[in-house]
Amino acid sequence: ERSALRWDRSGTQRLLRSALAVTANSRFARDDNAKWVPAARGARVVYFGAPAARPAAAPGRLPRRFFLCASRRAEYKGLDILVFAWSILAAQGLEVPLVLCGQDHSRGGLARFARRLGIGHLVLDLGRVPHARLQPLLKRAEALLLPSRRDSLGGVVLEALAAGTPVVASRVGGVPELLRDGREGLLVPPKDPLALAGAVRRIWEDRGLRRRAGKAALRRSRRFTWLRACASYARLAGLRPEARVAVVVWESGRDQTAKALRLNAVAGLRMLGYRAQGRAWAPGGPGRAPLKALASGKPDAWVVFLLRYRRVAVLARFFEERGLRPLVNLC
Repeated sequence: ERSALRWDRSGTQRLLRSALAVTANSRFARDDNAKWVPAARGARVVYFGAPAARPAAAPGRLPRRFFLCASRRAEYKGLDILVFAWSILAAQGLEVPLVLCGQDHSRGGLARFARRLGIGHLVLDLGRVPHARLQPLLKRAEALLLPSRRDSLGGVVLEALAAGTPVVASRVGGVPELLRDGREGLLVPPKDPLALAGAVRRIWEDRGLRRRAGKAALRRSRRFTWLRACASYARLAGLRPEARVAVVVWESGRDQTAKALRLNAVAGLRMLGYRAQGRAWAPGGPGRAPLKALASGKPDAWVVFLLRYRRVAVLARFFEERGLRPLVNLC
């Protein structure tokens, strides 16, 4: 996987060595990066959490009861496993509405797979939903589903906890650091549609379990907030009151996760009294113009979120040429 993504080990190591401080959004992300980049071993874990960006109204035309999967249609997110689990439930006589939202990297393949399995009528695909509409959408759902094969954190789980919504998720990556099996929801083995179908049935049919898990999710969410994360960044960067902060998300500005990170980090820092501006930028994009635009504001500190580990040397060189030491978050 790292080879296919052209993972820039030397550039990442170079950036981390010159960083003011290094954080990771989960213990898993820290340890996984440390296998490839020794400088990641000392990263401090700072979790994201409840959104700081202001919510908007939920999308319309929703079923009265439904499960929600808010995820990009990418191989590692396991939505094919989810659709297969839905076909198992339908074969058992339980037809449950499933609402999807997120970028479709499958180019319509997931929808075709659902139709081939005879469950296309149960799936409502909302496509890309603005991040501000995700919280009210989560509040309407019976539970959030995250059937990932791999995941460094599963940030949408944190948003579900903040909405008081139970979660059914694969036991992968940083997800078990957030979600406790049988308390805020249910954890299932990855790549196991039968186990996933069983967990979905339990949540759907057991109103008491949903109520207990929802209340536990709200309690759990108090440990994870963007305000707490941004306060940690501010301490590590030694920010003075009203300091100017540049937020860089190393990923395409069209990517929904990148947008959510930028919006929440900027909103959280502003709520704490800092003057923050942010950009998400795709490596290999139009030169370094987005970084130069942020630099023109003469920020007092830089906070960088590494979502993609390609061409990180470009980012490292930008800071080295200016004698800057960013705070780097491994995602």
